[in-house]
Amino acid sequence: MICCDRIYGVLNVEEPVFAEIIAAPTFQRLQGINMGPWVPCRPFYSIPVSRYHHSIGVFMLLRRHGAPLAEQIAGLIHDVSHTAFSHLSDRLFGGETSSRTQEYQDDIHDKFVKNSELAEIITRAGFCLDEILDDSNFILKERDLPDLCADRLDYCLRAIPHMHHHGKLLDCDEVALSRAIVATPDGFVLRDAKSAKMFARAFNQTDEEIYSSYGATFYEEMLARICRNAIEQGILTREEFLELNDMQVIRKMHLAGVDFSPMYDSPEAWRIIKDDADAVILSQKMRRVNPPFIDSDGTVRRLSEIDDDFAKYFSACPKFAEYKIKKA
Repeated sequence: MICCDRIYGVLNVEEPVFAEIIAAPTFQRLQGINMGPWVPCRPFYSIPVSRYHHSIGVFMLLRRHGAPLAEQIAGLIHDVSHTAFSHLSDRLFGGETSSRTQEYQDDIHDKFVKNSELAEIITRAGFCLDEILDDSNFILKERDLPDLCADRLDYCLRAIPHMHHHGKLLDCDEVALSRAIVATPDGFVLRDAKSAKMFARAFNQTDEEIYSSYGATFYEEMLARICRNAIEQGILTREEFLELNDMQVIRKMHLAGVDFSPMYDSPEAWRIIKDDADAVILSQKMRRVNPPFIDSDGTVRRLSEIDDDFAKYFSACPKFAEYKIKKA
């Protein structure tokens, strides 16, 4: 199998297990699952990147840096348990604080994989499924914030062209940044302070202006209300959010006559207020990185150690955003 990617180039993949996973219906479904919210009237909030391309990107990044085959498989399948509309599931099916942590997909991941055709593909290739599903076995695939990991690195790099399209981050080059990534025994770092500053700005600005922004949070909440009503009316089932992709869910609701007008409402038509018993409280997870990098003396340091302005910015960032709103 030949993998071609605009960021990582061309990789020759000889092990059949990777081609089998990618060809599996469970993985193919990710072509229709977008990374961000579905916002038809405000395209800035909808980064046009599928979880299919992101997952293959995570795999290619791990492979480029010599990760074990088991970790490459773990990276490739890490997003297969996402529902339609990705983290909308936290508002639909998670607990009261799920939108602050966005852990619903992680919570169901092991069970979902074990009940899918991927389990048989992986075990038949001679790998231990439980090992692959245990993130503690892998140092490059997944790390807690504010560290770097393959997942976090790839989805930031894939968002940069979208930001370029809207006149932002014009001095950031995703291909150049990908070449500044270094794998160490303690995880991913960036090769110098300049690269660390550029990646931190790209990642943190994209999250601030898109993923955790008021606009994206507002439209995600509107879509959650529409989908919740569709479930209550029997138009959709909870299981279908794990079986269908974004547009298949939209089409099913559309054919049933579901009212999508809230998706064309304006966030500006709702006032952000501080204290009001009738206010609607919207929460959203915030992601901020504090990249480690290799300093000129060979020491690995955090960006906050050498940049006072960034240190102040980073220390002031909350773990989640909260918007209290009321219709004007």
